[in-house]
Amino acid sequence: MVIFAGILPDLRKEILTRLLALIALVVAGMLLSTLLIWVFARVRGISIDSEYGLMSLLGQTENASMVKVLIGFNHLMTFLVSSMAYVFIFYRHKMKEWLQLYHFNPLLLILFPLALFSLYPLMGYTAFFVNKLELPEFLQKMDQDAMTTLSRLLTMENLGDLAANLLLVGVLAGVGEELLFRGIIQKEIIKYWRKPHAAIWITSVLFGLFHFQVVGFLPKMGIGLVLGYAYHYSGSLILPMIIHILNNSLATVSLYLSGGKLSPEEIPAENIPLAGVLVSTCVFTLIMVQIRKISQNKPTEIS
Repeated sequence: MVIFAGILPDLRKEILTRLLALIALVVAGMLLSTLLIWVFARVRGISIDSEYGLMSLLGQTENASMVKVLIGFNHLMTFLVSSMAYVFIFYRHKMKEWLQLYHFNPLLLILFPLALFSLYPLMGYTAFFVNKLELPEFLQKMDQDAMTTLSRLLTMENLGDLAANLLLVGVLAGVGEELLFRGIIQKEIIKYWRKPHAAIWITSVLFGLFHFQVVGFLPKMGIGLVLGYAYHYSGSLILPMIIHILNNSLATVSLYLSGGKLSPEEIPAENIPLAGVLVSTCVFTLIMVQIRKISQNKPTEIS
């Protein structure tokens, strides 16, 4: 495999062991949370035949709050608990050093969000054209199901719904996903492969695939790249966590202020002007150049 290029043969077994362990822990977290959801459904006399059956309950006032708690528990087990279990198993004697919850240059907390927001026009531009492609039926259904699930989750009628979604979509997603993707996957690839930029791109691709969206794949990958470089250039996992929370929370608040409903049928009729995309992409490039200049580039690998 290409990813094993330059890696000593005696390390390949160790890499495979850790990969399988991570997969097993994530799957175990998913299964445990799914079991709890099943028990809840049986107690309440509710028939849930799939994840989308669970999401359909969000439209029922008497079940919506409990369903969001269960979704939060699922995310907690799948990302945060499984990731911490992995770190404890393999790095229990240096967990603090491995997690890298360090202070960072405060200027990066301004520059990286600006870089992310300046990349939005390019993300929207690519998503518009991908949406116009004639995709296979199963991919169209996957996109539609993902959008339907998201729209049900993000439906907000009051400030309580907003607060719940800020915790669920903002904080839990921001902390858990960064711990898994940047704190473990990206870092482990760098540790064994010694190619930070390749590790950041590979992790970003995985991050995009994880969201199970065809139209949203490139935008999610773009966000993953910014988060990956935020970790790489700051040397702190706290920065990408904050940016991720900020990105998701701003989107959630914007949706609430616009009516609190995300329709799966809402497709932009016009694309972003190319000139605006080029200008914003140039701004993104200049910001990233400046970030590289001021960054101390603390290492993101522990041997």
